[in-house]
Amino acid sequence: MITQHTDVVTEYLREIDLRLTGLPVLQRRELLADLAAHIENERVERNLRGEAELIEVLERLGSPELVAAAAYAEAGPLPPVVGPPMPPPLPPPAPPRERASWVVPVVGAGVIFLLIVMALCAGFLGFSRAGSSQAPAIETAKPAPPAPTASFGVPAPTASFAPPAPTATR
Repeated sequence: MITQHTDVVTEYLREIDLRLTGLPVLQRRELLADLAAHIENERVERNLRGEAELIEVLERLGSPELVAAAAYAEAGPLPPVVGPPMPPPLPPPAPPRERASWVVPVVGAGVIFLLIVMALCAGFLGFSRAGSSQAPAIETAKPAPPAPTASFGVPAPTASFAPPAPTATR
């Protein structure tokens, strides 16, 4: 059967649909399809042509408020609205592990050793800076003493060779 709705019928069904928003979608669609089919059957059987005659059929069905109230009464109590699923619960935290009895003394000894090494390094650094804070002695080159001569005018061999003394530079 082909349904031909006029503006009055379309508006009537839209008003009922707005008032049925609390019903499940499938139940609401089924009710609206039944109403549309009933209105179309009345129109065809009674050979209704005018809008005034359709309004009379709609008035016999009842106002959109009454039709919606009857639909809610027929549906009975609605199931509770279910929200999104809850995430799974977190696993319980693991119980704290007990430390071995040797951990605290070993860590303590390591910290003490580290402090001693740091103190020794600081002391050596302080002593090395304290010694270098004095003004370095600048040595001047002295003229070499005359080489001893042996008899017959030949120079005598020297006992050892010493490198030149280092000079301080900054």
